[in-house]
Amino acid sequence: MTTHVQERRYFPAADVALHDDGVRVESYWRDDTEVRVSVLPPGARVPGRPIGQAQVAMVVQGRISTTVGEVTRLMEPERHVCVAPPGVSFSAVNPTESEAVLLELRRSKPGEIYPAPSDYFLEPFESRKFVGMDVTFFVADWIELMIADIPGGGEMPYHRHSHEQIGVCLEGRYDMTVEESSHELRFGGTYFCASQEGHGAVNPHADVARSVNIFIPPRYHRVPGQKTRRKNEQDTDRETQ
Repeated sequence: MTTHVQERRYFPAADVALHDDGVRVESYWRDDTEVRVSVLPPGARVPGRPIGQAQVAMVVQGRISTTVGEVTRLMEPERHVCVAPPGVSFSAVNPTESEAVLLELRRSKPGEIYPAPSDYFLEPFESRKFVGMDVTFFVADWIELMIADIPGGGEMPYHRHSHEQIGVCLEGRYDMTVEESSHELRFGGTYFCASQEGHGAVNPHADVARSVNIFIPPRYHRVPGQKTRRKNEQDTDRETQ
């Protein structure tokens, strides 16, 4: 029973809701954080209202018009990320004739603050090779997103760090391990990894596996304009050897 409870903390099952307008939402929870994968048919809306959580969103399929506060942008898949602080309304609509998929993270944790960019939207900060993977980063003050392609036969070596990490499978499938628990993740499958919980990923298949990995606070970068870089670079090198 204990093992099952721990697995649910690392790899929670989805709560699924189907709304009257055809929007399907898969929701994954651990403690103060929720990951939502919403499938929006043509014309469907995510209504806007201020809530007490920070919201971070990325389109992973199709195109979605997103409004944060008074700022509206047509978001392309994996090209833009929006960051809405608590109390600022967030809404979305699928203006196209094709299905679209929106990935959201919602979070409210005591002691944390959630500043947002001046216009609420982020574009890619950096793309490069990292331990054999093609990766792209989006960076804000309190959160960092890394889209990663694990090639067939590739892996992210098992390691641990002080940053909280959350990941969602976007394409293909791969085996994710957190502490003693391993699961095959497919589209939408989500894992949660708290500070100092060991984790790693392996893609035993021929096709590329694609995922987004979320770090709180940012792990690999500071946002533009900050004077100092993270002091964990040596630790990072050691963890990924």
